[in-house]
Amino acid sequence: MRRYLWVMVGLALAGLLLGVQHNRYAQQGTGDTLAQTVRGIVVPLQKGVYAVSAGLVQFFNTLVSAQHAIAGQHRLLEENARLRQELKRMRALQRENETMRTLLKVRPELPHEWLGCRVIALYPQQQTLILDRGTRDGILPGAPVVCGEGLVGVVAQADAGSAIVRLLTAPRVAVSARVLNSSRVSSGFCEGRGESEILLHMLPPEAPVQVGDSVVSAGLGGKYPSNIPIGVVVQVWLDRQYSLKKARVRPYADFENLQIVLVQRKEHRR
Repeated sequence: MRRYLWVMVGLALAGLLLGVQHNRYAQQGTGDTLAQTVRGIVVPLQKGVYAVSAGLVQFFNTLVSAQHAIAGQHRLLEENARLRQELKRMRALQRENETMRTLLKVRPELPHEWLGCRVIALYPQQQTLILDRGTRDGILPGAPVVCGEGLVGVVAQADAGSAIVRLLTAPRVAVSARVLNSSRVSSGFCEGRGESEILLHMLPPEAPVQVGDSVVSAGLGGKYPSNIPIGVVVQVWLDRQYSLKKARVRPYADFENLQIVLVQRKEHRR
């Protein structure tokens, strides 16, 4: 402690002596060699310290600006993602509204009672889809299913709250059909083969079926109502082995984008 005190006293005395000497040189009008020497040493050091401190300030300001920019970019990314989700939701609502308008136009043309159902799952490999309504709503196996574009398939299984629908393209799904040709209407059967298109067979060999002809349900057997659109003919050929004409039909229904369908409602038989 005493040594520290003597150091402070010594520095004070040295400062006092330097001040007295500087004043004396100033009164005489001569330069202070010692002061000039000190300034020659101190000034460069001050410049260096200032440059380093200014550089550090600029560095930290850059870091702060970078952090603000990164935070702003994150906010923009989050807002962009939110807007994309909102746009996706609005497009889905628009498609659903369009589907509802189409179904409202189709519904008056269908006989009996039909119930709107939502498609909650699609299994393209099994060519089936799942509906959100079942037996407690009057949805029973064997009920036909349609959308705004045409026939979708038939209910294969149903429990209290859901139903499984086999699509038209699924194997062993058969529908009596009529081909609407301008010269003559021909009758046959549409049958799913597990492919994207349906086989139309049992046509008379002289049937004037052409590519582009529309195919609708014939209503034979009472399972499917008549005049429900099925699809369009895309290929025609003559099976010479059985002397019958066959055709491939592309379904009107877009199975991969179904959201809402109509199912014929039936009562339990006792």
